[in-house]
Amino acid sequence: MKLFLAGADEGGKIEIIRNSNHPYFLSSYYVHRKKFNPKWLKWYNKTKHGDWIMDSGLFTMMFGAGKHKTYTEEDLLKYTHKYLKDLKSINYNHYIVEMDVHKVLGLNSLKRFRNIFKENYPIEKTIYVWHIEEGKKGFVKLCKTYPYIAISIPELRIVLKGKGSLNNAVISLIKEANKINPKIKIHLLGCTQQNLMEQKGYYSCDSTSWFSSARFGTASIFNGFKLQQIKISNKQYQNYIKLKRDEYINAREELLDTEYNFNMFFGAKAYSYLNTYINNKHYNYEPIKNIL
Repeated sequence: MKLFLAGADEGGKIEIIRNSNHPYFLSSYYVHRKKFNPKWLKWYNKTKHGDWIMDSGLFTMMFGAGKHKTYTEEDLLKYTHKYLKDLKSINYNHYIVEMDVHKVLGLNSLKRFRNIFKENYPIEKTIYVWHIEEGKKGFVKLCKTYPYIAISIPELRIVLKGKGSLNNAVISLIKEANKINPKIKIHLLGCTQQNLMEQKGYYSCDSTSWFSSARFGTASIFNGFKLQQIKISNKQYQNYIKLKRDEYINAREELLDTEYNFNMFFGAKAYSYLNTYINNKHYNYEPIKNIL
């Protein structure tokens, strides 16, 4: 399993992930839609040996930062072609996520947009996203047609609220996809729950929670078996961080010169440990010592 650390939209975060020795990065094209920042390009080029996912940024465009605007099919077609053209201009050759436009334009437009990706980017490096509106028939078709698909965890969480188990639904979809196509790659989009990450049969997932210390003041730590959340103001955490700074800082002094950056670095390390643990838990795994 590959756990992609999302939010690698600026040079600083890429640098933090890279220096934590984690090789899986995810960025959003929405951040780069006007121009790729030279500092971001510098660090992207230093991390080409790892794996990248470039998300289309459609969700942010439709329901996040760009939600105050109304978008037509023509607008989204222009965005799509620019998305693909801009990635080509920087010689990007990693994974990308399609423009899953059906929540805005409907299922009829979806086929047209998927064909654009099939014609302009390698199909094995394009992640096609399944959503509830496509139904079981659409899920089966997606699995038969594309080698790499995604299941949106936030969407399933909303749909199943008060109606069923998210865990059971994800397990069922993973099993069904592998039954339809034993060689399929499955990505769990926006997956932050460890119990979901510990399922067999999928290829990758992504999470922004590694930098929750910067967003919510809550650090992520790995205790040898699972992730735990702890407030960065907690005295136990503060004391431990003081001890670990000298161990980790070394040649990264400029990067980790602030508590803000170090907490994010520590979060990236925690998620990297989690990735290793999940990949080895069915084998001869030696648990990492409880860091607190």
